Amino acid sequence: MNSPYISKVIINNYKNFKDVEVNLNHKQVVIGENNVGKSNFIKAIQLILDRSYSDFDRVLDPSFFHDSIEDPEKNGVEINIQIEIKNYEKNRHLVSQLSDAVVSTTPPTLRITYKYYPIRDETNEIISYSYLIYKGTNEANLFTNEDRNFLNIHVIGALRDVERELNAKKRSPLYKLVQEYGIATEDLEKISTSIHSAAEEILNLDEISDIKKVIQNKFETLTGLQHDNQLNLSIYDTEIERLLYTIQLYMGVKNRPVSELSLGLANILFISMIMLLLKDKTIPRIIKTADFEKYKAKDPLFLINNYYNLSESGSNYLIIEELLDEEELYTFFNKHNSRPHTVTILAIEEPEAHLHPILQRLIYREILHKSETSVVFTTHSPYITSVAPIDSIVYGKYSNNQTKLYSTVGLNIDANDKIDIERYLDAKRGEIYFGKGVILVEGITEEYMVPEVANLLGTNLDDYGIVICNIHSTNFKPYVQILQALNIPWCLITDGDCYKNIASINGDGQQETKKKYHEIVVETDSIGFRGTELISKILTDLDICTSVDLEIEEGSDLQSKLSEYNCFVGYYTNEVDTMTKSNTSDLEVFKKVYSELRPGGAKQQQNFDNELDSENYWKALKKIDDNISKGRFAQRFASNIKLEMVPQYIQSAITFIIDSVKDNHE
Repeated sequence: MNSPYISKVIINNYKNFKDVEVNLNHKQVVIGENNVGKSNFIKAIQLILDRSYSDFDRVLDPSFFHDSIEDPEKNGVEINIQIEIKNYEKNRHLVSQLSDAVVSTTPPTLRITYKYYPIRDETNEIISYSYLIYKGTNEANLFTNEDRNFLNIHVIGALRDVERELNAKKRSPLYKLVQEYGIATEDLEKISTSIHSAAEEILNLDEISDIKKVIQNKFETLTGLQHDNQLNLSIYDTEIERLLYTIQLYMGVKNRPVSELSLGLANILFISMIMLLLKDKTIPRIIKTADFEKYKAKDPLFLINNYYNLSESGSNYLIIEELLDEEELYTFFNKHNSRPHTVTILAIEEPEAHLHPILQRLIYREILHKSETSVVFTTHSPYITSVAPIDSIVYGKYSNNQTKLYSTVGLNIDANDKIDIERYLDAKRGEIYFGKGVILVEGITEEYMVPEVANLLGTNLDDYGIVICNIHSTNFKPYVQILQALNIPWCLITDGDCYKNIASINGDGQQETKKKYHEIVVETDSIGFRGTELISKILTDLDICTSVDLEIEEGSDLQSKLSEYNCFVGYYTNEVDTMTKSNTSDLEVFKKVYSELRPGGAKQQQNFDNELDSENYWKALKKIDDNISKGRFAQRFASNIKLEMVPQYIQSAITFIIDSVKDNHE
């Protein structure tokens, strides 16, 4: 059962955020450059929901105001942080506790607001600042620590000491998990008595008795007349409560303690226990016999009989996990389990810390796709974003002296396209999210060629954080949607795929027009471009422009018009466009690369050379594809290309994305 989650955050005048509103999903991955405010985003939510914050922590000072605000406290500026919660309506305890926070019933939505505001005297002079946190729209309905017992956030910081946390006794997640099971006091007392008896046998050994004697004597000598200086030895703390938090985790055949684990494994262990600790406990895993009988009396359909078995000890009923119908059981226990369940949203800062990339992908694929707990990550790891749901990305970008947040939540992408993109992101390790600018290309030739062309133009794309994404098709639309939603500068490069319109008479004697590709056209031919048609449709479908915007004046061409909307379309294909632009000397580069890679002998080379010399470029390209493959040829050709050979639309695309990134980050 997916748990309640933060569906929207609005922040005004707090730290990096002057004026931000962003929608969130049940699982959220927050990315962005260093110092863009990812941690401050989490801290803003903590001001409202974190139970570990004291009143003192919630009182801010001038350093918390956005840097653009001069003398904020002198001028009475307020800080406002607002969160909205959805998917809570099945939790009857939360519904009851936070009824005053409801701001919508379609869909059911809670709102909680933090307000840091000036206190004024009778003359309207500001005398101090204070804060309040309230539910809904009425400031009189305060959100208190009692409310946080039902809804809160748990943050695992980036600079975490896992060993210390796991050994923190009462703060240990293991101890908290044990506590939640409510082990019977009488059972613990029996165990405590047994341990105490065993310990006494060791302490009665002559050697141990003598050690105690010599320590006591030396201590009395040093303390003189100090009262109450009697010493005792014990090998185990048998007090019932302390008995529980002495339980420790060990790993492997040799039972290695946590202190001997790698940092990565310790991190996984810690996060695993936190996830278990935050799991919805509406459905109990263990029911005491007496409680089971009470539930049965409320269960005329004998529902719980189907899902629980009596333990060997006969004192508890244990859940049968392989038969579990979570929806059915949740409905029953949500109605009859009087124990309130705390809804805790988990925030993890830089979860990739100390983890091998493979482990990052494994554990966070589990958390992002299967866990019922709502989670907010902040990360720099492409291994995590590569397995993140496509509608769970928030991108932070610093622009115009403030951080803005852009979200893919609610992105209307076709279901099949969504599956394809998530596979692409998985294979490409989510690189599309980390570029300051992105060039979308349709094939391997452009993927190899574009970086080298940029170098020839005097610019290394890495210097500007520009990423090339080869999507292996012309299905640019969903990728453009993502980049538009995240406000990441982009352009695309695609083939024009020019064709001739050939008129003919069909079998019914009717005239029809057919498209003929893969021929060099002349001025008198009636032609069209599959590439411009495809891109025009994408732009209009996404409301980036209208069909009227794409109307061209006489003497102009649609390729030039499309370049105004980030789309750079060729004439034929990249390879043929490069051949048509090359002079006789430039064509020798094609011949040289072909000679280095061809599998055949001199005759094969001569046939290829003849096609180039005769300007049969489509046939030359077919020989490359048949005998070498376009990808392998492009890989070698890219390091030999000269700028004079490069089609202008590719040069223009590179210049455009560099200028866009410069403008976007200045």
